Amino acid sequence: MNKLAYLFSCAPLMAYTATKATPDKPNIIVFIADDAGMDFGCYGNSNIHTPNIDRLAAGGLRFDKAFLTAPQSSPSRTSMMTGMFAHTIGTEDLHTPIDDTTRMIPSYLREAGYRTGVVLKTHWGENGDRQFDMVDGGREWYAKEPVSQNNPALVRYRNFIDKDKEQPFFLWVGFIDPHRPYDRENNVQQNDPDKVHVAPYYVDNQQTRRDITDYYDEISRMDRHIGIMIEELEKRNLLENTVIIFLSDNGMPFPRAKGTLYDAGIQTPLIFSWKGKIKPGSSHDNGLISTIDLAPTILDLAGIPAPGNMYGKSFTEKLFNPSLSGREFIFAERNWHNCDEYMRCIRTEKYKLIFNAYNEMPHGTAIDLSTSPTWYALKKAQKEEMLTKDQKNIFVCPRPMIEIYDLMNDTYELNNVADEMEYYTEGRKMMALLLKWQEETKDHPWWKRRRPDQNDRITGFPIYPTRPEAWDD
Repeated sequence: MNKLAYLFSCAPLMAYTATKATPDKPNIIVFIADDAGMDFGCYGNSNIHTPNIDRLAAGGLRFDKAFLTAPQSSPSRTSMMTGMFAHTIGTEDLHTPIDDTTRMIPSYLREAGYRTGVVLKTHWGENGDRQFDMVDGGREWYAKEPVSQNNPALVRYRNFIDKDKEQPFFLWVGFIDPHRPYDRENNVQQNDPDKVHVAPYYVDNQQTRRDITDYYDEISRMDRHIGIMIEELEKRNLLENTVIIFLSDNGMPFPRAKGTLYDAGIQTPLIFSWKGKIKPGSSHDNGLISTIDLAPTILDLAGIPAPGNMYGKSFTEKLFNPSLSGREFIFAERNWHNCDEYMRCIRTEKYKLIFNAYNEMPHGTAIDLSTSPTWYALKKAQKEEMLTKDQKNIFVCPRPMIEIYDLMNDTYELNNVADEMEYYTEGRKMMALLLKWQEETKDHPWWKRRRPDQNDRITGFPIYPTRPEAWDD
């Protein structure tokens, strides 16, 4: 039996002597969306219906400049859960589970007397699941269920928080909203197609607007579930001893968003709420926050020091003093996600540099995005030679190996300034920091760990039904 398995086998005995949740060991609940961008009322989108998440932000702290380590689900989630970058632990390709020696947040919390659970989506594999006391995953019983007190997801949620009131608990709620495919027939339309936001790199027509509306409606459904779940905590007088965290695993499931290193792919909402502890209505916009720091922050809240192999650092102090500065820069990566990529980026508050190793090929767009109404609208306009300069960006080939964006003057990251003299010095500085980060985090070279494409990069058409095996190094 390896060390990790031994610790897991002993965890129930350790938990037996645990005490109730206290300010030093609060309950911790993480609500994580699946493919939600920044489309929430509390983040400035006044045309989407998200009253419960907005109330969560109004009652706590909203981070305005929080970023993910990857614009894809499983690499992003495994990084959050371990405090390490996906390429460091070998989970950089979509659907790659963690190995049997990599520890996640719940394994440390169990040792400290926490009862741990996860409901709905996990996406870190069996070795990750077994680090929880309770795993109740699966989307089949959640996806088409109406929002009600009898929804199976809510029943399982209530059962977990009621199971043992003598222990503090950690619960990860992995929503499947607003991941595609969308259930337009059964979902309740709460948002108006005429009022959705259409980015300049999409074709602004009825087809795209309805696609975005479906996405908004899935977010609104998740918002209703979150509202009921918070009410359940309130009924049990648990809010004062429960930290509630809300975030997403990557950007909106649309071309040039999810699966890219533009802000539309890696920026995340991040809200912390703790009644009586975190000042209501506070916000943090002084520097950047990275989700590489989520694991050590959660451990810190539970009074557990972060292990030395975590690259992340706790930002707990900023929860109670948002004037403290965040990171000067953050890093992110994109690897295989239906199409193979090797992309790395560094972002500061003012600039972003993206490195594209496979620049001789078009950008690889994931299958769920390249079979969407928004994609087909772009491809139709492309055939008719009706695309604007901004809409052509996702199809450019060959791509520049280096992209640099002046984020203060180019919010949508549409104007690559890598060939402009005034950005040379800043670009060299950022490139040096990126290379240093790759070395420190044991990144592999671009020509290793490659995997064939599952869909056609040009048309988006699916080729293989399952993920192809990786090529030998």
